[in-house]
Amino acid sequence: MALERLFVEFITSFPLKVNPGNCVNQENLKVCDRCEKACPHGAISLKDNRPEVDFNKCTVCGLCFSECPVNVFDIEIDLTEFFKNKTRLKVGCFLSEWEELDVKVPCLGLLNEELLSALALHCGEVYLDTSKCESCPQKSAYEYIKRYIENANLLLHYHRAEAKVQEAKEEPPEADEDFLSDLFGEEGNKKPTLSKKINVPLWRQLFFEKVKLLPAETLCYQPVKEERLRFARPTIDPNSCQRSDVCSFWCPTKALSSDERGVYFTQILCTDCKLCERICPNSAIVLEKSFVPRRNAMAGKVLIGKGEKKVCKGCGKEFVGPPGEEYCLYCRKEREMENLIKDFLFGQ
Repeated sequence: MALERLFVEFITSFPLKVNPGNCVNQENLKVCDRCEKACPHGAISLKDNRPEVDFNKCTVCGLCFSECPVNVFDIEIDLTEFFKNKTRLKVGCFLSEWEELDVKVPCLGLLNEELLSALALHCGEVYLDTSKCESCPQKSAYEYIKRYIENANLLLHYHRAEAKVQEAKEEPPEADEDFLSDLFGEEGNKKPTLSKKINVPLWRQLFFEKVKLLPAETLCYQPVKEERLRFARPTIDPNSCQRSDVCSFWCPTKALSSDERGVYFTQILCTDCKLCERICPNSAIVLEKSFVPRRNAMAGKVLIGKGEKKVCKGCGKEFVGPPGEEYCLYCRKEREMENLIKDFLFGQ
């Protein structure tokens, strides 16, 4: 019995928790496989399209946490403790030999671009000790780490932030000057807050907590097209949308919402999971890889789809359509098919 209790304690204390119910995949619909592809040891497999972890293979590298667009993977680490009152943050893994590390993680793969950006916005400079990455047994994670660093600097650039993230093979010197108060005032020194009650990834929450402190009026209000970042802007075809509100109902982060006036989009909540695009019964919604930097700071929602409630002249059912349209989508398709058949039978 003592051995059984020890085994149960080990399983329950494993630092990686999996919440498959949060996954955007459904039993009959596979939308995402990022966690399975990212795992350097093949510890993650999809069963009925939901992730399962072989804890005998898992090394808690954190790539699944970094790649997942929702809160499926929860690593039992207090991420808010990473936010130190320093101007130069030195981060390393458990293999790091730097003498003065501010943050130590199992693997740098735990820190994706938005988490790194949040740290840089808080501190000013973030240095990652990558001296052991190429010789590490899970060196495939290094490709992700380099991508995260590059994308973090892209995010900082697009948000006009005087901060940077870079990898270093040798330990940088300590910074003397403290300019946190010059960047954000007293708010900049506060540790961010997180909520596990919503299905918005913790790394996005941390990024928002810091980017909302930037003065919105200095940020660009024009769309930025960037394939490498996890922001997407949905567009709705008013001629195809039947306002079934399936997209807003199933949106895992509630980036999409709706009421009687239309469909709304909150950019900072969208993690580009693509579920709305895949689940729309009429293929009326398309995701474009772009974002407006100012909206990340303002966190407001914008109307992306509107229409008038009407009664279809064909079937008599209620639908939402653009001005001047008298038939619902299904009746329009039926009429188009009838015209095609008539052209085939009686046309020249």
